[in-house]
Amino acid sequence: MMKTLVIVPYEGLFEMMKEIQQQVDDIQLDIELGNLHEGVAIAKAAEHNGYHVIISRGGTASMIQEAVSLPVIDIQVTGYDVLRIITLVKGFSRKAAIVGFSNITHGASTICKLLDLDIETFTITQEIEVQEKLAHLKSLGYEVVIGDVVTVQSARQLGLTGVLITSGKEAIIDALEEARRTYRIYSQLQQDVSLFQSILDCNEQAVGVFNREEKMVYGNERFNKEFHGMNLENLPEIKRLIQETRDEIQIKTIHIHPSFWKITASSKEDAVVLFFEKSLSHQTHFQDRESIQKNAIEIHTSASYTPISGKSEAIQRVLKQIDQYSIGEEPVWIIGETGNGKELAALSLYSKRKSMNEPFIVVHCDVLNAEQLKDLINDDFLRTFANGVIYLKNIDQLNGYLQNELNKIVQNEKYNKLQWLVSSECNMEEKVKTGTFNGELYHSLGKLSICIPPLRERREDIEDLVHVFISELHPKYGSLVVGIRQDALMELTNYDWPGNVEQLKQVIEQLFLQTKAYYIEKEDVDVVLKRFDQQEKKIDALAPIDLSGTLEEIEKQVITKVLEEEGLNQSKAAKRLGINRSTLWRKLK
Repeated sequence: MMKTLVIVPYEGLFEMMKEIQQQVDDIQLDIELGNLHEGVAIAKAAEHNGYHVIISRGGTASMIQEAVSLPVIDIQVTGYDVLRIITLVKGFSRKAAIVGFSNITHGASTICKLLDLDIETFTITQEIEVQEKLAHLKSLGYEVVIGDVVTVQSARQLGLTGVLITSGKEAIIDALEEARRTYRIYSQLQQDVSLFQSILDCNEQAVGVFNREEKMVYGNERFNKEFHGMNLENLPEIKRLIQETRDEIQIKTIHIHPSFWKITASSKEDAVVLFFEKSLSHQTHFQDRESIQKNAIEIHTSASYTPISGKSEAIQRVLKQIDQYSIGEEPVWIIGETGNGKELAALSLYSKRKSMNEPFIVVHCDVLNAEQLKDLINDDFLRTFANGVIYLKNIDQLNGYLQNELNKIVQNEKYNKLQWLVSSECNMEEKVKTGTFNGELYHSLGKLSICIPPLRERREDIEDLVHVFISELHPKYGSLVVGIRQDALMELTNYDWPGNVEQLKQVIEQLFLQTKAYYIEKEDVDVVLKRFDQQEKKIDALAPIDLSGTLEEIEKQVITKVLEEEGLNQSKAAKRLGINRSTLWRKLK
């Protein structure tokens, strides 16, 4: 039987392949999620595990083809796939473009002309062109970019809305048939070829070998265990270290989430060997009241994000303030209700101030303790991340002791290179007046402020947000949904959204999961919003769990209570309960 590995670059294609896997009985079909270099690493491992054929898509398939000796089948992008995504983005009010390799753009251009759509297409010939092309389009006022995975990822790093062209079942079935034909030819050759590679490695250090093009060519067992699923060759710090290592040995300490690593780099002919030793571990953990591990300090060496969407005067004012404040390095205090995009505003400031190579350090003040704060100001830490941006999330949750300790850091000239971004749910003037918040700390960090109004006060933004969320969910779930009916959109616009943008995103995800047609209907919206309202009423009147009911009734009480404790955040509630979000939603019906 043909042993085939399918390496898919996005989650929605992974789910679709799992469905088709149940229908295929003449192929051993294994599926892995991995894009570009991650997909290449998976393919290299598969080459030694008896696979006969690899199936992938787009740029990932091209890179795998160059890296392994196995036959690689490309899941082609069909005209149907392009048409479906173009239909999806018709609802956007912003300027859109299609960017990709010729296998995408040629057909897309024809379809746009046939449908008389004002969507420009731009063809690239290699991956390195993507960033420059998208930066140019952004300068011309384009805000929405349609393309393959590499295009969408680059778009989000630049603060553009990226919409992925997903593959349909027809393309997958064609790829499987091509794999069968290829295997028949390849198996005849394979009978005479036996390639075995055995690596004996007992070194306790993690060892990685990279070529001069900064591509990983080898990793020992410890390396693969420590950095499984990570694309180290994509980290700017690793790239720089490889570039700087020539004749002399280089030694650097680099943060690779969640630990610090002392790396010794040595040049060997056309390669660079990196020896990794675990150093400091500033990614400390805190065990909260629900016994869920949460990182108090998150360090991102790069951060992609979806840009703030909205055409309201209020959001345009916020965007203008972000542009103004990004010019300098002064602290900025971001105010807004829960779920209203304060961290997104902080990421926008960070991306405009920095070149995206400096770290974005998120400090969760609601779980931070004194030991973790001490880790944050460690000299090794500050030397490594002196040019970073520190985002103090929910600073109003800090106790008095930590406020005073943090104030010492802010006032100390030793740390004047650090840039501070801060967020809280409420205006802090009252807390300062009552003495519940350190006045000196507030006045140091709050000279510049941004207030993000609640969603109910800027309803004209809801349409854009809905289309953005649909475009983000499409590659994740591979659903048929490409848009929303106007009367359904009006229902969402008229809702008060106590949970703000985050709640709107949760509702769209639920609609996305339960809708089996191309468009979300008004009836679907009515059902979901009614359930949300019922959940809130149950939570408001929540009493201790009654164990006298049936198992199903007790289960629903437990789920409702967990939802309350997680602030109606269904992702957190599902994770805590050990189920996925669709199961959680089904159990609440």
